[in-house]
Amino acid sequence: MGERLVGWSRASQRTLFWVIRLLVFAAFFDLFVQYPIAAPYATTLGAGPALVGLIVAAYSMANLGANLVAGALLDRLGRSGPLLASLLLTALTVACYALVSTPGQLLGLRLVHGVVVAVLAPGAFALVGDLAPPEQRGRLMGTNGAMIALAAIVAPAIAGILQERAGYAAVFLLDALVLTGAGIVFLGFWKRVARSGPVRDRESSATGGWSGLIRQEIGPFATILAFAIALGIFVTHVPERLEFLGIPASVRGAAFSTYGILAALVMISPLPSRFLRRAGLQASAAGLSLISIGLLVASAVRSVSPASLEQLTLIGAAIFGIGFGLLFPTVTAEAARRSPPGMRGRAFGVFYALYSLGVVLGALASGWLTEFVGRASGWPLVAGAAVAALGCVVPFLERRTREEVAL
Repeated sequence: MGERLVGWSRASQRTLFWVIRLLVFAAFFDLFVQYPIAAPYATTLGAGPALVGLIVAAYSMANLGANLVAGALLDRLGRSGPLLASLLLTALTVACYALVSTPGQLLGLRLVHGVVVAVLAPGAFALVGDLAPPEQRGRLMGTNGAMIALAAIVAPAIAGILQERAGYAAVFLLDALVLTGAGIVFLGFWKRVARSGPVRDRESSATGGWSGLIRQEIGPFATILAFAIALGIFVTHVPERLEFLGIPASVRGAAFSTYGILAALVMISPLPSRFLRRAGLQASAAGLSLISIGLLVASAVRSVSPASLEQLTLIGAAIFGIGFGLLFPTVTAEAARRSPPGMRGRAFGVFYALYSLGVVLGALASGWLTEFVGRASGWPLVAGAAVAALGCVVPFLERRTREEVAL
């Protein structure tokens, strides 16, 4: 492994990276487990439609800004302490969901939740960037991405089943248990990781601070924003469209399961690492191209039968998943490569802030376009395909960084 793990046995190195994967899984399990229950839970507390929307959005709004602050904290304080604190504070916040009795209390907790969880994803990916050898970053980022895909597959299903059988409180307590368990496991490593990680703010001035970071990372940042907008349109319009046309919920579930499973399989394969070694960020353009094609296939803008639309949606979701599986490891590894250790927390803080922003913008764009073309239309998906196609151009337009930053 990397030079910062000198003195670690191979078994300890492998275990450490599996612990980091557990952190990633816990962070995104916490995110995806909320999707099917946040709005219904707010409704049971007496919130009206407008307040339900605000409660659901509050998490993302708070998380968006907090990601930027989290990145600076990770660079100033190191990775381990903020990660451990975030895991435990998030677990406590989630457990408190079971105790609220009014929509106002839930709104407040959603805001707190969005803030305290903000360290987890940037911290875990920055830690991999710190500790992984450059030639293995693509593979290790890919396995981290596979944990995200796994969480996206299992968390909503678990939430729906558990809520139906045991109530909302059981879902929140399970989420808190997953986060606490990850924190306990990480506790066994955090002091050694803190000694291994060379994260100090002194390097920020040497690389031009925030302005230098943005210039260095403009390619990965623009790429993830384009992807996230396309993703926001995809996850918003596909289920709404299929439901409106009377297509069974099982088809909607199958589409997203197909997307998640194929993304995970590609991420853990050698493919992203091979692309990354040969093409750098340009490898992500191949992923965005597939995402664009997948959205065009799923759009089925010409009139087709419901059976044909089901098939095209599943095929489009599969192509989208393969594209995501190729894009995510390459763009995250490139983001790590371009940032020095003392700015890597900030780099991934901005990265995930743009990811959140893109998903929100995509969801809003989907709703706005649907108002004009109708819920049965595939044109919002065509718009998402256009955004993804535009993102493909970014790696070829920017002047590729020739100089490796300090590892």
